[in-house]
Amino acid sequence: MADPVEVLPLLVVVVLLMTASGQHVEQMEVVFDGDREVADLPDALVVGGGTVTVPANESVSGVVYVVGGDLHVAGEIDGEVTQLAGNVSVGDGGSVTGELQTIAGETSVAAGATVGTRSTVEFVQQERSPATQFGFLALQALVLALAGGALARRRPALLGNVGDSVVHHSVVSGVVGAFTGVTALALFVFMAFTLILVPVSIFGLALGLLTVAYAYVVYGYLVGKALPIDRPDLASAAGVAAFVVGTNLLGRVPLLGTAIRGLLVVTGLGAVLITYFGFREFEPALAELEE
Repeated sequence: MADPVEVLPLLVVVVLLMTASGQHVEQMEVVFDGDREVADLPDALVVGGGTVTVPANESVSGVVYVVGGDLHVAGEIDGEVTQLAGNVSVGDGGSVTGELQTIAGETSVAAGATVGTRSTVEFVQQERSPATQFGFLALQALVLALAGGALARRRPALLGNVGDSVVHHSVVSGVVGAFTGVTALALFVFMAFTLILVPVSIFGLALGLLTVAYAYVVYGYLVGKALPIDRPDLASAAGVAAFVVGTNLLGRVPLLGTAIRGLLVVTGLGAVLITYFGFREFEPALAELEE
């Protein structure tokens, strides 16, 4: 079965491509695993895993997106095929009447195959200069530091409640953050499949990023409490800047650094959620039972 963590981002790309192209899709099917021979296609078929085969002497109409797995064309696809990952092969006698577009993945077209048009998208990766990287990091640290200083001056209780959950209830926070992150990503992707809910899905993803940014501010607040600075707002601002730079450097450490940064993110996310963004202090149910 295809790994959902790898496939889901590509499914988002598929939805955005369909929306941008103005395709009218009423029915879409996603294949994640197994071996299938198709004699009929919905308006759009997404191959996310497994093997999908159009048998010889079969003609199907529709649009096909390949984001994983394998697509074998021995018959005819009356439509377009877009490949973002996985493998596509058009055998002898096979036909794609529309465009066969390869963005990524392995594509093979036999000498006896027929393809309307074929295109390959080539990406030229440009390395960002050290000055650009430093500038982006400085801007990120500055914006979050200003937010941290403002919250510490006006609503310190919010940061205090979330920070308390990070420090004293890290296991609960981590579990809630990990579960919410995975399920919310899947929910937003499948909401996007309805097309009409694409704006809602994008709004949800943006809200998730803001929640993670809030968690960064809370970590900076905790760091600021350990700094020898008397003013809480300045201490929080300095702590946020130090935390942003520190996590950026940590992310450059292969495997271990990435794992630690991911753990910090999910724990902070969970702490924000279980305290309702800091408006309530988290009280474990076990503590209530003991009372």
